[in-house]
Amino acid sequence: MKKTFFLLSEGFLKYPIIFILGLSFYLFFVTLFNKGLADYDLWGYLSFGRVFWEEGFPYHDVFAYTPTKQLWVYHEWLTGVVFWWLIKYFGPASLQLLRYILAILTIYLVYETALRRSGNHFFVVVTLIPSILLISFGYVPVRAQIFTFFFFILTLYILECSKRTGNGTILRWFPFIQIIWCNFHGGFISGLGLIFLYALGEGLARKKIAVSYLKWGIIASVATLINPYGIKYWIYIIHAVSMSRPEVTEWYSVAAALKSNLYFFPVSLFLIMSVIIVLVFLLRRKKDITELLVIIVLIYGGSVHVRHGVIFGLVLGAYAPVFLSEFAQEWKAKRHSLFLLGRFFLVIFSVFLIITYFYFYPVKQISFIPSFKFFVSADYYPTGAIKWMKNNNIKGNILPNFEWGEYITWLLYPDCRVAMDGRYETVYEDNLHKEYFDFLYGRKNWSFFLKKYPHHIVLLKAGTKTHLLMNREKDWNLVYSDKRSVVFVRKNMTNDL
Repeated sequence: MKKTFFLLSEGFLKYPIIFILGLSFYLFFVTLFNKGLADYDLWGYLSFGRVFWEEGFPYHDVFAYTPTKQLWVYHEWLTGVVFWWLIKYFGPASLQLLRYILAILTIYLVYETALRRSGNHFFVVVTLIPSILLISFGYVPVRAQIFTFFFFILTLYILECSKRTGNGTILRWFPFIQIIWCNFHGGFISGLGLIFLYALGEGLARKKIAVSYLKWGIIASVATLINPYGIKYWIYIIHAVSMSRPEVTEWYSVAAALKSNLYFFPVSLFLIMSVIIVLVFLLRRKKDITELLVIIVLIYGGSVHVRHGVIFGLVLGAYAPVFLSEFAQEWKAKRHSLFLLGRFFLVIFSVFLIITYFYFYPVKQISFIPSFKFFVSADYYPTGAIKWMKNNNIKGNILPNFEWGEYITWLLYPDCRVAMDGRYETVYEDNLHKEYFDFLYGRKNWSFFLKKYPHHIVLLKAGTKTHLLMNREKDWNLVYSDKRSVVFVRKNMTNDL
């Protein structure tokens, strides 16, 4: 026992910096990723999973009463299957555990990719701070994107391994990765795009490995046809990528987000780090065409849709350390004081980012152990209204607030069906989207959607424009209200039901 204590003490004294850094990153990770508020999309995954396990694979939507597409291409179907199974047999904590594991593996692969590229340990660790800050915004519990983040950085790691060695053998993993990835989440196309960007970049640099990238990229693309929908999955993906989603905030552009005063910190950090990585790349002596292509595409993607800032964060953590290491070597050779000043500035900058983050997202309670609980807050969900509907045995077709649709399908299906929910691009006809959002935001033709379809119940956020407009509707009665939500029921609902 004394010998063990002596060895532990000796290790602590011998490696105090490593110990402190490890503890700091642990606390940093727990603080950033210790989130328990259930995401709106979670209920859609669980609803699909329940139908899958209890009734069979649902190729047609079963949750809506408004017009839907003939084929329901659910690009997150395997996520739903796995999540429901975990919830049923291991409880909600299992989803949190899965999220933590994937987050740790993702960050570790960022670290390993940076080292593979010959990044200095100091610069790898310092760059991980803005990288993790950006990444953390993609881990609101628990969404299918966690699989995309992991598989994306895994793809980048494999590409960098083959690029450094010139050996394409490891690329054989790509088809297997894509088969799993495409069934968990539609973000698999980002991995294919990354492979072809490397093929293009290395081809322009006249390197032989480009042929291997192109070959395995094509094979991996074909492998994605191994899914429940076949080629129709790709038809959906092409439509979804080009589809406009003006009402969904995470699909806002950087300009739209800043104008709406949304996502201020992650958007600002994305812009700052984009400028820095471009400047550093342009100032370095050794220019790499492949890296330039990847950086340009990801900055463009993050600018068009704020949700893609997470992917940029992954690449930032993998790419930037090498750029900084090269500058450091030059400064150290020319002037040692400049080298030390640069390191000092990076540490101060990292501390500034952390302080700024906690200014915008203050920690209410410090926890040294990550939470494995989920909670449904009445500030975000219509918990009171749902409880009232259950107690009063209210059943029928519900016209809900957009974010609450999947929550309703999870709690009230099959007694209730919804007019619209978060799966809108996968399930509902395109013309329905405009009609619905015109109603939801109380636009000029807001009542058209209300009168066109057989709604029995309307569940809205309290105090909205549509709430006030509904108060004037003679055919509808307000039957429940609280600070968060209001419920209207059609006057002839008894006859309809």
